[in-house]
Amino acid sequence: MTTGGTTQWGKARAVASFRAFSMLGSEITVFALVLRERGHGATFVSVLLASGTISMVIMVPLAGWLADRFSTKQVIPITSLLQAVLIISIIYQHNMILLALTVFLSSSCGAVENPTLMALMPNLVSNDDFSKQMGFSQTLYAMAGLFAPAVGGTLVSQTGYKTPFIADSISFLVLGVAPYLLNVNREPKLEGNKVKIRATDGMKFIFRDRYLRSLAILIAAFLFAAGTINIANLFLLTKVLHASVFIYGLSGASFALGMIVGGLALMKITIKESQRSKLVVIVLVLTSLLILGMSASGHWSIVLILDLLIGVLISILTNIISTIFILHSPKEMRGRIGAALNAFINIGTIGALIISGPILDWIGSRKLLVVAGVAALILVTVFSPPVIRDEAP
Repeated sequence: MTTGGTTQWGKARAVASFRAFSMLGSEITVFALVLRERGHGATFVSVLLASGTISMVIMVPLAGWLADRFSTKQVIPITSLLQAVLIISIIYQHNMILLALTVFLSSSCGAVENPTLMALMPNLVSNDDFSKQMGFSQTLYAMAGLFAPAVGGTLVSQTGYKTPFIADSISFLVLGVAPYLLNVNREPKLEGNKVKIRATDGMKFIFRDRYLRSLAILIAAFLFAAGTINIANLFLLTKVLHASVFIYGLSGASFALGMIVGGLALMKITIKESQRSKLVVIVLVLTSLLILGMSASGHWSIVLILDLLIGVLISILTNIISTIFILHSPKEMRGRIGAALNAFINIGTIGALIISGPILDWIGSRKLLVVAGVAALILVTVFSPPVIRDEAP
């Protein structure tokens, strides 16, 4: 659905760098906010984190509509300025309801920025180079997640809680001027007054397209099963294998490092269009097997190695899925289709988080990992044949 053209590597990578910088700021804010508010109890901290996640689902129709209705130079400056103001306001907020609302609104702005910047990329990168650019972007994003706790911890310990929020606000102000500094833009494509952009068009397009529909359902189903690893991993390490909190932190770092390794690898290789769907299925099967392997881990070091390998596979999976959806989307609908894809991903992830706790309390972390791995393999077996069959030539 894209025209190809010549890749503008400098601009494309600069856009990804500005976005990664803002993501680093956001991760630092989350780190500092959780530390500051932990005295209110685990339930409130969970509510804060959930406020940011739920908005990514609720905002899907509006986010995609805004991304396709207005230009990059209109959307990014406004949403970034709003986020900068919201984050600064956290310094002066201590009311639990207001804090949760602020996190929700800030995350809602991010929900608009993601499809807007993703829809911009095909204007800067050719079809053949798109996967490589995604590898570069994912590497930067994973590095932001990897280094954020260290940066956040240093800022909080050395300067207090205000500095992280100020730094995050500055990162959004920088992102806001990026489209003008780089002179990059994606204009909405409207044919006179006859074309009306509807917020639900992205989801409708996916459900009408057999290939994208099959792929979206496969990913959501897989994440619903395999996503339980996030909770199981915590209790396996700390309760069963008696690892320290520091080791659990290394678990997250190992996953992020795997994402970086996967992103770097994807920058060096070209994945042919005819290979993408098969590679998705292979990655899902391998990830399921690694989850099963984790259930039998006898030492925390094995878990860290498996976290690293899963991170590599998830990096590859994210790259291919994003590439497929963007390159199979009409230019004028990239924002809405990208937002709809995020909805499938978040629904699967949130569903996994909801069922993880009760199942883990019932059968324990090892058995939960077995259930997750087996369920993921079954779902891949059931839902992958339509993906392979319906793949566009």
